Amino acid sequence: MIVSVDIGTSSVKVSLISLEGNVVRWASHPVETMSPELGAAEHDLEALYQALLKGVKSVVEGYESRVEAITFSCYLHGVAILDRERKPLTRVITHLDTRAGKYQSTVESYGNELYRRTGCPPIFVYPLVKLPWLREKLRLNEKYYLTFVKDYLIYRLTGLTILDYGTASGTGLMNVHSLKWDDLALNVAGVDESMLPQLTEGASVVEYVSIPELGLRNVALVPGSFDGALQNIGYSVYGEEAALNLGSTAVIRTLSKEVVIDRDLRMRFFCYYAADGYRAIGAASNNGMSSLEWIRGNLLGDVNWSTVEEEVSKIKPCSDEVIVLPFIGGERFPYRNPYLRLTIVGPSVSHSRAHIARASFEGVAFILKAILDALEENGVTIKTLHCGGGGCAIGSLVKMVADTCCKPVVTYREDVARLTSSIGAAAVAIRALKYSTSIDNVKFEFVSKSKLGAVEPEESACVTYRGCYEKFSKVLSIVSNIYGDVVG
Repeated sequence: MIVSVDIGTSSVKVSLISLEGNVVRWASHPVETMSPELGAAEHDLEALYQALLKGVKSVVEGYESRVEAITFSCYLHGVAILDRERKPLTRVITHLDTRAGKYQSTVESYGNELYRRTGCPPIFVYPLVKLPWLREKLRLNEKYYLTFVKDYLIYRLTGLTILDYGTASGTGLMNVHSLKWDDLALNVAGVDESMLPQLTEGASVVEYVSIPELGLRNVALVPGSFDGALQNIGYSVYGEEAALNLGSTAVIRTLSKEVVIDRDLRMRFFCYYAADGYRAIGAASNNGMSSLEWIRGNLLGDVNWSTVEEEVSKIKPCSDEVIVLPFIGGERFPYRNPYLRLTIVGPSVSHSRAHIARASFEGVAFILKAILDALEENGVTIKTLHCGGGGCAIGSLVKMVADTCCKPVVTYREDVARLTSSIGAAAVAIRALKYSTSIDNVKFEFVSKSKLGAVEPEESACVTYRGCYEKFSKVLSIVSNIYGDVVG
């Protein structure tokens, strides 16, 4: 048995998973996102740790002696400051926190060189950009340490200060080629390597540990990777098969042995390390279901999704010239603009909230098309998208993504889709335990049997949406400049 801990932005999920990939038991504990001031989005490290403990205790009860490994999935880009005794001085500054946005411009002069080293463009979500802001805010003079969430939780459990290459990739501080902390990135961020955890391969057994308070003895500690890469691994999709995430963020991501960097100076996608020699290539928009949920709750009368879908079905593609730019949380990819805001263009007295609803769905789909186009322009061929996240249960949204991107979208049972990162972490642990010679050989029948089928694109809809996407892009180009002046 493997204990798989998934630290997410809205919950900590802990699963007990068999070596065959079957989820024997799982528990979820909510995570509160705190916003003490405008633009803030923070997590409490102690609350995360307590949720982890509760989750592990509840799933291992009665199975303690059968647990072989504990492994971890974690969200990216979170950073917190620890004091000399490694106690938190700050909460975790998450990727949804926009307060460091103004510092993005100060890093731009190093932007392309940093991107080619780290696979991370200079974006406000990365700790690389947040750290100068934190230093100014806290006026730090004495010795301190940095944590990126997962390493802190492992430290609390075991006393080890380690971080896997995958999670480290999402800091903007690690060289994606050498898999070491990057000297230029550290210099720009103003930090010293002594402040950072030791880097290690996530698909390896770091040490055998005992955690008496959880009833675990002599279990393999496998660091795992970040949640996105583990979603791909859980679905077992590599190369021309890509993961599509329709969770709070909207993501397209594929796994490759190659490092792929955008040839375009706009730096429209990332290249992170994943695990076992694979790199994760793709882009994540801040504005997936987080944006659509806000629009549903505040502009559509807080009706349920089935009602929204019913209304959307009555409106023809392209929403009768209504365009919604669904940027409720600024934007990191593929447009790299922290100042973008939700914008509705074109409504008149003849339009209804149904037009806004459909245009909102289309707006998210257009962002995903921009990501796909950027990848394909750089030689990354994607033939099929595999859907994960709560948005995959909204049929009309999935159909619009299929038609806009002109790719089939495979959907899965909701229970599996929500646990894919946990299952992927278990696959990494199986590789680390040497039950498999490579992570791409770990394929779970439990996952493959959960496929509901593929939503196929319609050629006529692909053509229609291509024209609508050009209008969306033109409006976005104009609005981007306005928000840079007004909000910035």
